[in-house]
Amino acid sequence: MRTNKKIWNASLILLLLLGVQLIASSAFQKESPTKIELHVLPGLQFNLPRFHVKPGAPVELVFTNTDDMDHNLLILNPGQREKVVQKAMDLGVDALRKNYVPNDPDILWHTPILHDGQSKTLHFKAPDKEGVYPYVCTLPGHGFVMYGAMYVSKEDNMPPIEKDSNVPPTRMKADEHHLHHKASHPYKLEPPYLYRLYIEGSGPAAIAVHLPEKLSYCWDAGACRLRFAWQGDFVDNTLLWKGHKDARAAVLGTIFYTENQKTALSIGNSTLPQEHRFKGYRITKAGYPEFRYLVHGVEVFELIQELKGGAGIVRTFRIPTLNETVSLHLTTAPNVQHTVNGKPITGTVLQLSAAEGKQFSIETKNITHAH
Repeated sequence: MRTNKKIWNASLILLLLLGVQLIASSAFQKESPTKIELHVLPGLQFNLPRFHVKPGAPVELVFTNTDDMDHNLLILNPGQREKVVQKAMDLGVDALRKNYVPNDPDILWHTPILHDGQSKTLHFKAPDKEGVYPYVCTLPGHGFVMYGAMYVSKEDNMPPIEKDSNVPPTRMKADEHHLHHKASHPYKLEPPYLYRLYIEGSGPAAIAVHLPEKLSYCWDAGACRLRFAWQGDFVDNTLLWKGHKDARAAVLGTIFYTENQKTALSIGNSTLPQEHRFKGYRITKAGYPEFRYLVHGVEVFELIQELKGGAGIVRTFRIPTLNETVSLHLTTAPNVQHTVNGKPITGTVLQLSAAEGKQFSIETKNITHAH
């Protein structure tokens, strides 16, 4: 009897020890989530251009709209940002009802549209497959510039941000002052540099670029075209940075050229409607943005620089796969002279053959500019 009792007691102790181990193991397995807080900076930017999580880890992502514009947040499979952004743009009349979230299997998680001050928390398990998973706002004009990268890997091996092509080009130069609003300007004020902003005379996807020689221009990513150019100082973003509702940046100079043509560049038959799609931009070694977009399905690259002495701008177009004529529609004005290869352009349309149009440069000079 004593032997049985000892065996029973030993078994009971073993069971208790196993129970304690199971409880401890269960508690250990309930891993604390990786907490990520995203909000919005002025100029269509997320406060975090990127973040890291481990494969399979629980994630608690809080997205707060701290902007006076509406925004959403989508997390996607690797390499799918441009496709999903374009599908969101193509939703048409259903876009608002669907929160600018198209039906696509590459959308992993998403929020609805959030108004100023609203917040949404996403709880999810990070993908098991390592990779770079983009996140993006897909509202009109936002998706090609307002995005970031979720790095999923066992080790935090994100590349230096200045070499990270998975973040917006402007954030490849970002510093802590930019991220925490401690500086009056988010970029070192050595032209060329740019702002994503709202400005009178352009659509919601405006990009303002300050060039050397006290020249600047506004390029509309939504319409894929130059809007206007000016001489003098750059822009006053004070109201935008302070979060004033419906605020617009103010031009600090004199506009000398405004493009009023409905179509800027067309390929083939210029009398037919042609679709323009923005594909982003790259920053050249000299710091200038080179815009990339599609016209009638053909890839176009456009680089804008200053003329020597500050007399105007020069626009260089590259269309490597061009096999039709190309037409550039220009606005005439008494103070402006357009030239191509040193020859004045007469009329409002410059038409070039396929061979001539693969690469060409247009100078737009303010002839009233004092040297």
